[in-house]
Amino acid sequence: MLLGQSAYLGASQLVQSASPSAASATGEQECSRKRAEALSLAQAGGSSRIVTLLTDLYSKCPGYENGRDLADAEVEAGQYENAKTLVTSLLKQQDRAELHSILGNAEAAQKNYKAAAIEYQKAAEMDTSETHIFDFGMSLFHLDHNAAITILRYGVQKYPGSIKLHVALGTVLYADGKSFEGAQLLCEAQELNPSDPHPMELLAETEIVPPELAPRIISLFADLHKRYEHDGLILYDSTMAQSGRWSRSTDPPPPHFADSLEAALRLNPNLPQAYFQLSLIAEQQKNYAEEIRLLKKAIALDPNKEEYHYRLAFAYRKSGDEAKFHEELNEFQKLHGATPDGQ
Repeated sequence: MLLGQSAYLGASQLVQSASPSAASATGEQECSRKRAEALSLAQAGGSSRIVTLLTDLYSKCPGYENGRDLADAEVEAGQYENAKTLVTSLLKQQDRAELHSILGNAEAAQKNYKAAAIEYQKAAEMDTSETHIFDFGMSLFHLDHNAAITILRYGVQKYPGSIKLHVALGTVLYADGKSFEGAQLLCEAQELNPSDPHPMELLAETEIVPPELAPRIISLFADLHKRYEHDGLILYDSTMAQSGRWSRSTDPPPPHFADSLEAALRLNPNLPQAYFQLSLIAEQQKNYAEEIRLLKKAIALDPNKEEYHYRLAFAYRKSGDEAKFHEELNEFQKLHGATPDGQ
């Protein structure tokens, strides 16, 4: 996997790895000792150190497990081509699902999604494990949403207790415009492990709460807030779910909406989305100076958010500052990929 290191290993060594009888009992014990030592030392170092240690181990003890571990480490270290070369050699000796999985990881990291899907499919056909199904389904996400949904549905049916398969299927469904079912899957994932906020964090990132599921989603966010009362992001997400704004509700925000946003910012002052929501309230109150202040706070934390620049431009216009309006509109247009037209 380490480019230029594992590639030099000769074909004779690779053949030897398939023949345990070639090593004496003493040699096997020595290799086992070296392997344990290398893995122990590797835990204390970074990915490049791990590759160096495993490359040295594999050169001295070219067994299958050492080659597999080296290939896996090379992928982690970003040495994709060298990893693929080594895995291809190992596959000629033993056609195993774990090798196809490592090869798939290398291809996926290089965004060769079709090649990755082929390898992940082979791994899943040989061993229908939760991980192999997940990898196959998510590789298809980049190629064909319907195919990805089919595979991930199969995975959820086979492993009904799998949080990551529920989350994966929910994410793909959201991306395919099926927000209701996607939200259902993320809720189910949250309910499988109520202490893990990840599924609801993903739902919050979509900023879509199907109205039919709003009570369930609000309850799940409220439970998370009770569990993590000092987490500002969770309080913000809970506040937004309760407000109905993610449900595209036209109702005014509930009482204490602004107070809850400000409380979230006291817990975590690095929430640009909270400053943005407060700026919308300031706009409704025609307090344009406050709107500008809040939008500038949001932009300082997230300078690439187009909507923040767009609203700041028009906040400047409403406050009577045409020069700042044109300046900020140009920033928006740069981010949007448009050519400023001076309007």
